Amino acid sequence: MGSRLALAVLVALATGCGAIEELFGGPSDAVIPTSQADPRYEELFSHYAELCAVSQIRPIGQPPGGIAGHAVLYLKGACKDESAGYPRLRPCQGNATSADDPEHGAGVSVNKWFKNVNWVATPGRRLFFDGDLDDEQTLDRAHFDRTVQQALRLGILDGVEMHLKPGQSEPEPVAKFAAEESIGTDFALRFGRSLFCTRLPMPDAMLNRALEYLNSLNDEYHSGEATYDWKGYGDNCAYLSWNALAAAGVWKPRSVRHLKTRQVFNIAVPANVFVDAARLSSEYPVEDFGAIRRDKLRWQGLLDNDWLPALPGALIETLGVHEKNELYDTKFRLLVAEVFERGPSKRAAKLMRDERFLDLEKNLRFYHKRYAAILAGRGEGEGWMSRLRGEIYREARRRYYEYIEGALAGTDADLARLGVKSGNRVRPPGSS
Repeated sequence: MGSRLALAVLVALATGCGAIEELFGGPSDAVIPTSQADPRYEELFSHYAELCAVSQIRPIGQPPGGIAGHAVLYLKGACKDESAGYPRLRPCQGNATSADDPEHGAGVSVNKWFKNVNWVATPGRRLFFDGDLDDEQTLDRAHFDRTVQQALRLGILDGVEMHLKPGQSEPEPVAKFAAEESIGTDFALRFGRSLFCTRLPMPDAMLNRALEYLNSLNDEYHSGEATYDWKGYGDNCAYLSWNALAAAGVWKPRSVRHLKTRQVFNIAVPANVFVDAARLSSEYPVEDFGAIRRDKLRWQGLLDNDWLPALPGALIETLGVHEKNELYDTKFRLLVAEVFERGPSKRAAKLMRDERFLDLEKNLRFYHKRYAAILAGRGEGEGWMSRLRGEIYREARRRYYEYIEGALAGTDADLARLGVKSGNRVRPPGSS
């Protein structure tokens, strides 16, 4: 009975999905354009987590991947620990301002065939997203093979054991696995997929908590205390991305341990997780002191880390599949489950048309105005009502406005580094 109920709910999910590509302004066979953050972003934000929903992979002449796609994390400030012998992360050294810097960060990905680890780490944005392939180059078999060899040289799959596939009596060689199952999923994502990503700047303390959570998972599996068993309805790529950010303090964690009949009501779908992150970072009511004070997670985040989820630098990116492509069908496929939550794809589409969440300078200007407006209305709620509520309330208000003042000053400084005054555009430094 339980399995039949689970199947019924999963069928409902499948039939209740919205085609996200159609809501983003193109037909189902559209190629998603690439819209990336201003390169100067890297100078302003030393640590960030980027959560991405990744479209279905469709190798030419081979069966396609799952229609729900994939979810990955890129962590600027967390680097692959080469000394571990299996996938682990360590804090990067310094603040890398170039995505080509080996100390920039690492991409984290789950693969359903992993057995003694939950995830692998790919060093650097370029190999993780682009596979060291420029837009004007053609993706052919030679570049594909070179990229596989590069990933193997960097040890992405070092120490990783895989489950046996149906019909196998022993695991396949790592090089074969890298070429058939890992590329396009764990590294070189844009070879055969498009991505929708939300960037969330965060202090190093928050990033380190995500890093520690991820390491704890692989430590447990690699020690033999447990075996990783991927499940489509639980403990998949979307759960890992969600719970790593939960460990950082972005939101509450999701359990991966429910019975199947319960887990389908807690299911994490890659595109929905992206939408949740995009909405949180753009719609959270940073102006509402009362709501923040009542929200234990947000209030603790403000006290401990000077962090609220709606903040400068919270941007949305789109990374289109490599168009000059001899190996993959570049048509876009990614579904959003809309049975238990109505309209997430429409809300995402609205956000992705709003340049305040796409363009760095407009984003900074937007938050500068928000913070200035909050401070301009600071006197509201003071006076006899504040005195009536007591010292604890007054101290909380003081702490909130202290955060807003610091955020405004930081946004002023970031605009100045871009060569922009907080109100009027000026010439960039060094221009004539």
